[in-house]
Formats: sequence, structure tokens, C-alpha cells
Amino acid sequence: MPVSTLLDCAREAEATLVAVHRAGGFEPGIAENSLSGLRRAAELGAAFAEVDLRETADGEIILMHDATLDRTTTGAGNVRDHTLAELQDLFLVDAAGHRTADHIPTLSEAFTVAREAGIYLELDLKGVSPARAAELAVTAGMESQSLIIVYDVADAGPVQAVSTEIGLSLPFTDHDAVLASELEFSSLLAWAGRGIPDAETEAFLTGLRIETAIHDFPAEADGTIDYALIDQRQVELLASNDPEAALRVFGRWEAYCRAH
Repeated sequence: MPVSTLLDCAREAEATLVAVHRAGGFEPGIAENSLSGLRRAAELGAAFAEVDLRETADGEIILMHDATLDRTTTGAGNVRDHTLAELQDLFLVDAAGHRTADHIPTLSEAFTVAREAGIYLELDLKGVSPARAAELAVTAGMESQSLIIVYDVADAGPVQAVSTEIGLSLPFTDHDAVLASELEFSSLLAWAGRGIPDAETEAFLTGLRIETAIHDFPAEADGTIDYALIDQRQVELLASNDPEAALRVFGRWEAYCRAH
């Protein structure tokens, strides 16, 4: 089903979906932004895997959070200074720094795995243009299974010019700018940042039938996060660094949205 239908389902079912931050990397032997992480996120029952996109020296798009290779791979130096062939000779490492079996994946490979595993991709752009990310999703036939993160209303238009079927995560810090835009609201997801949004923001979004996404990584890290409270409020998507714990409360997304 398209991203917009999935998010509508979550709102109507008063359910919270989970997006696995950086596609995981929280377990030994699984690296962040890896194909193994995507498969594991799907296995857990998360609706989304959030991945980071960067461009190589020869213009290919890969999954990588940092601008440098040092923290997450067996290599070193700037990502942008290496060709795809050079990068794919490297291995990803897990959070403890141990080499994994995964190489650095391309976005094309991630689309293939996501399609096969039945998980949606949330694309966080690290220097990749929103329009190009949208075009790659359409070329892969993955527009209905992709959500692109933008940080400004001006960056949302180029995505919708390519396809209104692609979901858009957008901060709603300027309500007037959103209302004045010509965006198709049905594909929008309001990124509220850390914590549950205030009552005014909730009412504004509810009136527009726009779903809400949040995170609380610090509270997850220190064990103080209240998943039950999030589940009771109008939050349709939680970006999580502890998806197993979150999904014990929220449940697998297919349980309430697969039939739509």
C-alpha cells in the first residue's frame, strides 16, 4: 500500500508505527545502514527503516550516515572522495567496531531488499538532492514504499513534482508556510522532533489529517521513555534506537494495517 495509506491507517487505528533509526546497528554483527539491518528491521515488524543517503565520487548513491568512513567501515577518509567500486571493497562494522559480512550498500540494493522484505524506507538525505532521491525511487518502482525526509517547505515541492505518491517528512515549525504552500497534504508526515507535540500542534495537525512523527533517543538510551504514553497520544510514527522494546508495546504494523 502507498505510504499515505499506511499513515492514514495508523491514524485511524490510533496506532504507532516504528521506524528503525539508521536501519539498526544495535545488535552484535549488524551494522547501521546495512542490508542485514533492513532485513532485521522487517523481521522485527517495524513499518519503516530510516536510512541515510550519500553520493560517491562517481555519482552513485549509497547508504552511509557519516561524511567519513572511519566510524562505520573498515576504511578511512571522506566518502565523497571514493568511487563506488572502491567503497564496495570495504566492509561495514558493528557498533563495537567488529567487521561484519556486509559491504556498503547502494540505494538500489536497499530498494530491492525493502521490496522483498516488505518494509518501507525513510530516506534521510546527506547532500543528495530531494528531487534526485525521488527520481531514484520512481525508477526503482518504489515510490509507494518510500518516504523522503526534508527540512524545509521549499525542498518538499521538488519531491512532489516527481511523484505525489512518495511520502514526505517535514518539520512543522512554521504552520503558515505549510498552509501557504501548494503541497499535497495527503502524503505529508509532520516531524515534531523530540517528544510528544504540544496540544496546539496536535490540534493543528489533526485538523489537516496529517500524521505525526517523533523520536526520543535520549530517553530510550537511559530507559526513561514511556512507550505506553506515546501509544495513547496522536503519534503515528516513532523513530527508535530500541525497536525491539518499542515493538513489544506497539506491535507489528501488519497486525492492523495489512488488510487496508
